[in-house]
Amino acid sequence: MYGGYRRVPLALSVAGSLTLGLLTGCSGEDGSVPVDEVSARTNYTTITGSLVVGDPMAGPVAPTEALPPVVVPEIPGSLDGGRTPSSSPVGVTDVVMVNSSTVEYRLAGNGPVSYTVRYVDEAVSYATSEPLAVPGTSALQVDLSGTSPESDETFSPYAGPERIRGDTNSALVSVDFLAGPGGISQSFIGVAADRPEFTVTTTEEPAAVIVTVES
Repeated sequence: MYGGYRRVPLALSVAGSLTLGLLTGCSGEDGSVPVDEVSARTNYTTITGSLVVGDPMAGPVAPTEALPPVVVPEIPGSLDGGRTPSSSPVGVTDVVMVNSSTVEYRLAGNGPVSYTVRYVDEAVSYATSEPLAVPGTSALQVDLSGTSPESDETFSPYAGPERIRGDTNSALVSVDFLAGPGGISQSFIGVAADRPEFTVTTTEEPAAVIVTVES
């Protein structure tokens, strides 16, 4: 009777030691439990699309003489929408922070434009391959492919400012616009929060790509 009574606490003690050992093994040196470095809320959404600006068929009549081939710069591989040649240039004429959470890229000319919008860990200019210090908690990159930085008889391209500042307590801290090479206009939106949801819409009259960040 007595010997059997003594064995029960011993078994419980061993089981408790094993449980404690397993818990200790799963903890760090300081007793903390390791967690994933990447949050489940991290936003990797990429939105792509296109729109037709003006009338792509409107343009100069093709010359009868044969012209030398035109070398088109290679579009960065990160873009989902490639540039499509048009008979007349398309340009970004204005960049407007409509309210505390929306940026509107207004377009003019005749031809197709494609866009790619996504968050990036680092803002890098296509023209210089140099990083750009974007204020805010996260950077939302907007690529407009098929645009020209050159003036046309039908429109004048956006002339600045290069950086637009948001108001205090705005969801958007700033907007940078870079008319890069290869027919790609870049923009970086400095967002106050950590990668909130965003939407992209387009309008035809007037032609525009509109990016709205959830506030």
